[in-house]
Amino acid sequence: MRSFARWRTSKKLARPATGGHSDWENNVEDELIPLGWKHDPSEGFIALIGGIWSSGTGKYGFISRSEHGNRNGVVHGGMMMSFADRILGMSARAASGAIRGATISFSCQFMAPLKLGRFAMMEPRVERLTKSMAFMTGSLVCDDEVILSAQGVWRISTSATNPKVDA
Repeated sequence: MRSFARWRTSKKLARPATGGHSDWENNVEDELIPLGWKHDPSEGFIALIGGIWSSGTGKYGFISRSEHGNRNGVVHGGMMMSFADRILGMSARAASGAIRGATISFSCQFMAPLKLGRFAMMEPRVERLTKSMAFMTGSLVCDDEVILSAQGVWRISTSATNPKVDA
């Protein structure tokens, strides 16, 4: 199976000036699907940033779209941080069997810019897992280049109720 990290970059496709899917975005999706990636449009804030792609093998990704851009013409750092926070937190819950989780601490280092129209992926790692805490790391990668390195701690809970919210 061909690695998506080597997706061809020589194709020159028109990028839209504002929002919406364009040919260059749809072509990325067309390449992901045959490789076994599945898109979860998600809900809430994550839906606003485009949902999450899953490989089914513990890797997650997103397609950087025009609305993710900053004034420098690359993906905004806050977009990448939101994606990393979601993936690491979601993976902490999955690894622990927790029903809910909350970010306690999150930090990241930006290593390189992420160009618009590219697919970036992360394979989260559990560094340590206790009864109530998950220590996670991950690197956001595009074309074999580390774009962002992230580390965090998540409070995890198997309780079905949240006393502060459900009271």
